[in-house]
Amino acid sequence: MHGMKKLSILLSSVFILLTLFACEKKEEVYFESMNTFMKVQAYGKNAEQANEAAQKYIGELEKLISVTKPESDIYKLNHSETFPVEINDQTLDLIKFALKIADKSNGAFNPCLYPVSSAWGFTKKQYRIPPQDEIKEKLKLCDWKKVRIEGNKVFMENGMQFDLGGIGKGFAGDEAAKKMKEFGIKSALLDLGGNIQLIGSKPDGTLWVIGIKNPVDGDVLGSLKAKNCGVITSAGYERFFEGPDGHKYIHIFDGTTGCPVENDLLSATAIAESGTYADALSTTLYVLGKEKAIEFWKQNPDFDFILVTDKKEIYVSKGIYKNFALSQDHADFSLICVE
Repeated sequence: MHGMKKLSILLSSVFILLTLFACEKKEEVYFESMNTFMKVQAYGKNAEQANEAAQKYIGELEKLISVTKPESDIYKLNHSETFPVEINDQTLDLIKFALKIADKSNGAFNPCLYPVSSAWGFTKKQYRIPPQDEIKEKLKLCDWKKVRIEGNKVFMENGMQFDLGGIGKGFAGDEAAKKMKEFGIKSALLDLGGNIQLIGSKPDGTLWVIGIKNPVDGDVLGSLKAKNCGVITSAGYERFFEGPDGHKYIHIFDGTTGCPVENDLLSATAIAESGTYADALSTTLYVLGKEKAIEFWKQNPDFDFILVTDKKEIYVSKGIYKNFALSQDHADFSLICVE
């Protein structure tokens, strides 16, 4: 009888567990925002309303930080001939964070590179290779240290311009996740144009499995198991143009040269609890190159990373090394744990 009792309790537990999972209603929404395709997938009885709230919020945020929409704070800031310019609290928070990372990374992440990137034609997809003297002049307008903030007012020199594209989607992921949690969502995946933001783990309690692309051919290089964090990759393989010289020029810029980044990294993935931080970090690591990126992490070990080099090496920080698995098709890559 004792054994029957145990079996009865076990079956009851299984039934309760299955019932709980059955109650986790899955809802998905697909939309376009911030010049990319997005997907939000949530579980729970209020999943549909949470997804709608996330989509609405991301659309509102785009109207605040877009470099091309005339109604945005950033557009007004970039096109003002007099300063200071008063801006919205959310935009201000993002600018402050961007400047903080610029300072922390000594300019590897620079939110004021818009004069340079637009000179290369990336904003309007009218690509060109500017002459060196033009690049030199544009770089004078990219010094983030000249930006001053007092209350809600931003002071900067005429001709200086912000571009928060290197951090905006991460911020959108963070803030949209907060909105979704207000609806009681404990399990969700937000894919904002490849920027991944995770709420909790999967409904069954297991970790989410995120594919990490091979920057050469776009295949899945490996997979990362993760929860409750942002997983964001910077690479040059999706946005670039080929010059008359046959050379590929990517959309990520080196603030010291005013030219697209060229180093030993093919991609840099940052994993952090904050998607905003992960977004800024992925750019920072990519700009720094392998050695300096690892050194930066050792000085700031509050995140994890996956670095893919041009020598078929994958450097993975110790915090996530056990959760990263190389795909069978890429067994020729070397996997290195960084401690």
